[in-house]
Formats: sequence, structure tokens, C-alpha cells
Amino acid sequence: MNARNQEVSHSLYVFDSKPPVRKALPISLQHIMAMFLGTVTVPIVIAGAAGADAATRTIMIQYSLMMSALATMIQVCPLGPVGSRLPVIFCAGFTCVPVFTPIAAQYGLPGVFGAQLLCAVITIALGFCVGRLHKFFPTVVTGTIILSIGLSLYPIALKYMAGNASSPTYGQLNNWIVAFVTLAAVLFFNLMCKGVVKMASILLGAVVGYVLALCMGMVHFDGVVSASWLAVPKPFFYGMPSFDLSMVLPILLITIVNIMQSVGDITGTTVGGFDREPRSEELTGGVAASGIATLVGTIFGVPVVSSFSQNVGIVSMNKVVSRRVITIACAIMLALGIVPKFSALVSTLPAPVIGGGTLIVFGMITLTGLKLVSSEPLTARNSTIVGVSIALAMGLSTLEGTAALENFPPLAQALLSKPVVVAGVMSFLLNLLAPGKTVDEEARERAALDAE
Repeated sequence: MNARNQEVSHSLYVFDSKPPVRKALPISLQHIMAMFLGTVTVPIVIAGAAGADAATRTIMIQYSLMMSALATMIQVCPLGPVGSRLPVIFCAGFTCVPVFTPIAAQYGLPGVFGAQLLCAVITIALGFCVGRLHKFFPTVVTGTIILSIGLSLYPIALKYMAGNASSPTYGQLNNWIVAFVTLAAVLFFNLMCKGVVKMASILLGAVVGYVLALCMGMVHFDGVVSASWLAVPKPFFYGMPSFDLSMVLPILLITIVNIMQSVGDITGTTVGGFDREPRSEELTGGVAASGIATLVGTIFGVPVVSSFSQNVGIVSMNKVVSRRVITIACAIMLALGIVPKFSALVSTLPAPVIGGGTLIVFGMITLTGLKLVSSEPLTARNSTIVGVSIALAMGLSTLEGTAALENFPPLAQALLSKPVVVAGVMSFLLNLLAPGKTVDEEARERAALDAE
């Protein structure tokens, strides 16, 4: 298809297309649903660690939604070399929470955003190099990272299905009923229907679950009534950033991990949505754009920006890559941030509905990782890299909160319990150290051994 045909295309499956809003909007809302709870949870956790009051937490949530719109818009509509030009969502993410939470507790929010300033600078600097370093992240490494991301998200989905671990109703039967009804509805719309209904299966399943939750008294609108109509962001609302030298090493490590996740998610987007590997300029622009957004977030008090694997799963599942879908999602995110009442209404979506609706998305992320890993011959070398990395990553994650890791420093405990960190580091190191052998070379070695 030539450039002119792409410009006038109305297909959902072409990046530079202009599908009608009636087709694009349901997919956009699915992206919002996938990222919303995670995006608002991050500022709540960091603000809570800093001892901030409820009003401060609310403002940080609103600013985070605004920054999510900006960070994502730069990705789909690049500013020169900054931006990936891919349908990838960037929002306030969980990756840096293990490091920023203790910083918040010790130095408050000014300390958090002082540390974030360093994180932004490192991300921008490494971002413009990541394209040239792509050779160190072959398919076996990026596939392993994406596979670990998908596997690590299942506990999150199940905790949401149970009602969110922080809720007093966590684990109650009503939560599971709503979650499984939502999941069943998503599967029905996805497997038994066609067209727009099939594309919007997650959204429609969430609507079914929301109505059921409303009938069961699980939806409350108190926050909607008390929310204001307009919020305008103010620079340095939480005070000027401060910095301590003890932050340098942990920030450096977690920033590299965050970049590795971005590389994995960008790869997952191109493989899942375009059936190809990412180009160097897409990786470079994507990571640099996240650094720029993190830098701007430092000014307005928004946590570090990360790629959202949940949304990568949506792209992999429905193959919708149209830029218009993402720009509509950006407009909705901006409205959620500027109009607190709108944001409060969306936040009434119960956790079981989100868990039931996104479980299939997390499964698609896992399958994208498997697709990447299996796209190259599964030699003994590659099988060892993937097997050891995943086994160690998922095994260590089960030890979080137990006495098994208590003799490690706090930072090491936090990093070792994060599957994407362990899988990323292990697959990277093993790929560098293990001698490269083709399937034929390994077959000849076995034949020679058999002939002895």
C-alpha cells in the first residue's frame, strides 16, 4: 500500500489511518480501562509513603493522567527524533515504585522528584544510545523480558478479581462473581461475535460487569459528587526538588530496568501489531520520549513514566494499530486529568471488573513473548537462556515478603523480587556469555559424541 492510500485509509489496522470515531472509540476506551487503575495507583502509593494528605494525592492523580496523555501523544506524534511513532501507551508506571517509595518515606515528595530528575537525565542520555545498543538485545532477550512481564502480571489481575488487596472486602465471594461474569462476557464477545463488537470485547465485558456490580451495591458515587469540575496544573506544587547522593546507585539501576521494560514493550508492540521487529529509531525515539516526559513530570509532580504492558497486550490481541485510536485515548486521559469529576466517575469502576476484563490481556502479553522466543531456532543455547531466566525470575518473585531474602540489602530485595528485573538481567548476561551455536552445529556435536 503506498503512502497516499495510507493517508486516506479508514482501516483500524493501518497506523496512518483515519477510522470513524464510532469504530475507534471502543478500542480507545479499552486502552483507558487497561491503564487507568495502574496509573492512579502509582501516585497513591508514592504520596502515601511520603505521608501526603488526601488533597495532595488527588492532585497527583490528576497530574499523572494529564502527563499520561502528553507522554503517549509524543509517542504517536513524534517531535523530530523524540517519539517511537508506534501505538504504545506511556503512563506513570510501577517499575520505579520499589526505589521511590523508601525515598518518599525518608525525603518526602521533594526528594522523590529530585531523584526523578536524575532518572529523567539518565533515560534521555541512554535513550539516544539504545538504538545502537539494540544488538545486545536480540529476540531471545526481548522475548524473555516480555514473557516475564506477562507472567508477572497474572497475580495483579487475580488480586483485582478478588477485590484489590487494599480493600476491606478483599476475597469476598461477590468480588469473584463479578470478576468471572466480566471474564465470561469478554470471552463471549471475543469468541462468538464479529466486527466492532469483537474488537470492543474487553470494554463490553467491563460494561456487563459494571452493571452487575452496580446491582450488587459495589459501586459508590460519593467521590463523583464531591469532585470539582476543573483542575489546572501548577509547577512545583510540592516544593522544589531536593537530592541526596545516596540516591544515585539505586536510581541508576532502576532506570536501566525501566528502559529495558520499554524496549520489551516497544518490541511487543511491533511484533504483536505489525509482525516485525522494532527499528532502531523506534527504540531510540520511544525511550528518549519517555525521558522527556519524566523530566516534564518532575516539574509538575508526576511519577516516572513507563510503558504499559497491559496496553501492549490489547494491541497484540486485536491488531488495531491506528494512530487515531491512541490519540482519542490521549484526549480522554487529558479530560480525566483536567476534569476531576470525570476522573472520579471512571474511578468508580470496581477492581473485580478490571481484573476480569484484563486477564485475557495479560495472557496475550505472555503469548507475544512466546512468539518472540520461538521466532528463532530454539537451540540448546537459547532454550537455556530462556529457561534459566524465567525459572529464576518467577521463582524469586514467589519469595517476596518471606524470610528467604531478608539477609540481602533492601534494594537487592526489591530488585530480586521483580521478575522483569531478574529475567532482563539474566537473559542479557547469558546471551553475552554463552557461545553462539546454530542448530546444525549442535547436531554435529551430538553426532560426534555419538560416534566416539
